[in-house]
Formats: sequence, C-alpha cells, structure tokens
Amino acid sequence: MDRKLFVIFGIFILAFASFVSADVISVNSGGGNSVIINPTKLIEGFFFQSNEEPMDPNPVLISENGRNETTADLLCGFDVLDVDSDFLNVSVNWIKDGASQFILEYNNIVNGTDYDSRLLMNNLTLGDVWKCSVRYYDGIDYSNWVDSNELEIIDITAPNITIISPEPINYSTVEVPFNVTINENVSLCYYDLDFKGNISMNMLNSTYFWEQDDTIGPGDHDVYFYCRDPSGNWGMNFTNFTVLEEAAIAIILSDDLLEQVRWNVVTLPINDLGAIGNNFDEATNYFMNISATNTLVDIYVRADGDLLTEGLDRIGLGNETFAISFNDSTVSNGYRLYSYRGWS
Repeated sequence: MDRKLFVIFGIFILAFASFVSADVISVNSGGGNSVIINPTKLIEGFFFQSNEEPMDPNPVLISENGRNETTADLLCGFDVLDVDSDFLNVSVNWIKDGASQFILEYNNIVNGTDYDSRLLMNNLTLGDVWKCSVRYYDGIDYSNWVDSNELEIIDITAPNITIISPEPINYSTVEVPFNVTINENVSLCYYDLDFKGNISMNMLNSTYFWEQDDTIGPGDHDVYFYCRDPSGNWGMNFTNFTVLEEAAIAIILSDDLLEQVRWNVVTLPINDLGAIGNNFDEATNYFMNISATNTLVDIYVRADGDLLTEGLDRIGLGNETFAISFNDSTVSNGYRLYSYRGWS
C-alpha cells in the first residue's frame, strides 16, 4: 500500500474512532500491509442494513375442550412476531414430566400469525404433566426458547352406569338380581334400595358389579346405583320396579282328600282355590301351608260367613281342633287351638 494513502486512511480511522467507542469497532493491521475492520452489530447497522432477532414467543398450553382430559387434543398457541422478516420457522418442543418427547418443525409461517401446535389425544395418559417450549428462526437469528404453562392430564368425568337389572317392570318373584355395567374402570359400586342406605356390590370385574338383595318384598321399589372411578368421580343411575304380592306369598292346599271343599283367598290377587275334603272315620285331614317372604300376612279362616266384615272373622270349624306352626310345614311341632261354633 502507498504510504501516503496509508497515512490518510489512518487519519480517517483515528478521526472516526474519536466518536466511536472501542466496543463498537476494532482495528487490526493484520500483521501485514492491510487493515482489518471488525464492526459490531451497531456499527454494521451504520454502514449496512442489519437483521433483528425474532421476538421471543409467548406460548400458552390448553386442552382443546378445556377439561384437561385424555379425550381431547392439547394446543400450544403462540403469536409469530418479528420486526423485519415476513416469514419465520418455528420449533415446538413437547415436554412430558420434564423430558422432551419430540420436536415439531413449522416452516415459513407468516409473520403476525396466531398459530397452534397440536398434540393428539392418543399421546395423553392420566397423570401426565405437559408443557411446550417454542423458538423462532428468521433464517439468520434465533429467538430464545420459551416454555409455556404446565398442564396436568386429569379425569373429571363421572362414570356412566347402565342398569341391566332390575328392569322397570312387574316381577312375579322376590329374587330380583341387581346388575350394572360401567363405561370405564371403577373401584367400587353401591346400591340403595328404598332409601335404606348404601350397600356394597360384588365386583365381577372393574366394569361389572352385581348383588342379590334378600330383603325385597311385594310392592313398589326404588333402587339407586352409585359407582366411583379411580379419580374420585361418582356416577349415579336409578330405576324402579314392582314385585307382585303373589311373588312373596305362596299357598298350598291339600290335594289328597275326596270331597270338594271351597276356599276363597280374599287378600291376594288369586281367588277360589279349591281342595278335596272327606269325613271318613270322623276325621278331616285338611291342611293349608302359607309362606310369606319379606312381608306380613293376615290369615282369616272360617267355615262359613263373612271374612270381610269386622267382628265376623272368627274361626268357626265346629268342635274340631286344628294346629298351626310358623316354621314347620308338617305341623308336627305345632300347637293346637280349639275352635268353637260361630253360628246357630
């Protein structure tokens, strides 16, 4: 280099350095007949058009349906912003329980766009804690990685109970089974019959429970079922049913006697039960067995007369004796009552 030119150039550098600090520009002779200028971004912007780094993201993580459950996708939302670029590339790091699971890349996103990265629900498991971390790139510079809020996958949906039995019908038996199925795994189920209190049900498996109640008697009944899932959510369903009186009361009359004897059963929906009687050897071997399940039965026996009129419902079987027992159908251990004539 010509010495005169070098001197002039040196004067320019010294003059320029008089108003530009050393942290903005550095000068190096390079060890030879040349001068090396190392401008920082500030001085580079004085001579050239400089690039601005993308603005840091502002990611927000939500559940698509707002319930934070495994039944909806997660959305990582952010605004793509840069002061001097029309398009940005976006990296989204999906992080579960503090560990990166995968990074999704989105290229050429228009500056100013409100964008969502979607995590499909089949990646979600109850108890997971997720967050997303986002970074922008404008082709020259990167923004910082910025984390979203954390979101825990929970269960707030009550289990759905389907009642298999009882059905809302009339039953001709007191042996009415209780069976329910549930649309998810549950830890326990109860039933409440006629508001008498909750009773635990037997578990066939985590979605099927059953029980046989031995207190059912004739009449109308309401039964409520309650089941709880592992997250503490309670489901409920109920139904009603009717047990007919003949389901709880059974009558057996003698069938080995010879002459016709007519009986009227007036407290049940069955009438005119008949049996055969005799009077041979001055004895009548006639019996009537009545069983009642979970109900009370009033029994009125009369040879003739009116059972429905108060005061006339006396036992009038002549001068014969009869025996009764409350637990022995053969009446072998029964006690005897003596009848009297109730008519003239």
